Amino acid sequence: MNQKITVLHLIETLGLGGAEKSLVQAINGMPDYNHIVVILHEPDTLKVELRDVEIINLTSYSFFQRLKAVNRVKKIIQKKKIDLVHAQLFNSTLIGRLASRRKTPFVFTLQSMLGEDLFKKNPFARFLERTTYSRSDYLIAVSNEALNDYKKYVTPNCNRVKVIYNSIERNFFAEDYKTFMPGKRVRLVSIGNLKPLKNYDYILDALKATPKELFELDIYGDGPLKELLQKRIETEKLPVMLKGNVSDLYKRMKGYDIYLHCSKYEGSSLAIFEAMASGLPLIVSDIPVLHENTGGFANFVDLSDPMDLAKKLISMQKGQLNINSMGKKGFEWVKTIAHPDIVLKQIADFYDYIKKESFTERH
Repeated sequence: MNQKITVLHLIETLGLGGAEKSLVQAINGMPDYNHIVVILHEPDTLKVELRDVEIINLTSYSFFQRLKAVNRVKKIIQKKKIDLVHAQLFNSTLIGRLASRRKTPFVFTLQSMLGEDLFKKNPFARFLERTTYSRSDYLIAVSNEALNDYKKYVTPNCNRVKVIYNSIERNFFAEDYKTFMPGKRVRLVSIGNLKPLKNYDYILDALKATPKELFELDIYGDGPLKELLQKRIETEKLPVMLKGNVSDLYKRMKGYDIYLHCSKYEGSSLAIFEAMASGLPLIVSDIPVLHENTGGFANFVDLSDPMDLAKKLISMQKGQLNINSMGKKGFEWVKTIAHPDIVLKQIADFYDYIKKESFTERH
């Protein structure tokens, strides 16, 4: 690359979410580009992790403030001579798309199942997305399922698309797979926000049907269901602990035996990649996106029947169900799709492709 491309990244906050962490990792891992970050509002917790990057806070909370933010972003694009605008998440995508229209190449990342998460419940948001989307937009989807969901709810005519899985931090990658040894008390771990789509009640239903002395589960994450889950754990005397959010998860993961992930739906799951990279075998929902995320190298459970999970746990603990063959394959496979070296090169190649194509179109 002869001249550095200047990329304007638009995201709603720099809080501790998956999209925000992925953005910070991408920026720090792509020094061959000039990066400017625009956030709509605080929190800006991850700001300290960005090295030598200009960060602009629009302080835009309401719908009308966001409308005004479009002109502010237009001015930033002109003043900073931006070559490419890359937006993450719904509100920042709308602002970036309107601010860069027809003048600056625009790419947005689908970090979740926007249709299921937002458009299904909010017809106005769906209307805004359908109205503002342009075939000139470039799109990065974090899974094929997230892309299919977008096509279903917004438009099937997405032509400038690249599926790139999110990368995880290097320190999650263990040197060796952790072979599961049956016949002992099994330490289970699950990670995710404490909200309905993560389906923790299903896991608790399954554990209620298993011998309490054989299993223990730690759940990492926080959210609106914390009090309800805690009350159920105490009332039913379940071997479960809510651990909240921690900063050293990559260290803690290696102390567990099996990772559980029973979401009703996902766009893509960083936690699953992190568990696989940590050398843990997986038990996950039998849904398409988790077949995709795991490469099929996992044990799948029927979400309509908590006893399916309970029976699999008991069989694994007794050594009747071998989970290590799948676990070892998943441990090797995740290195090929979620390692930063792989993912950041894919993003860089896509940026260069967009820049070359937009130059060709203008000349």
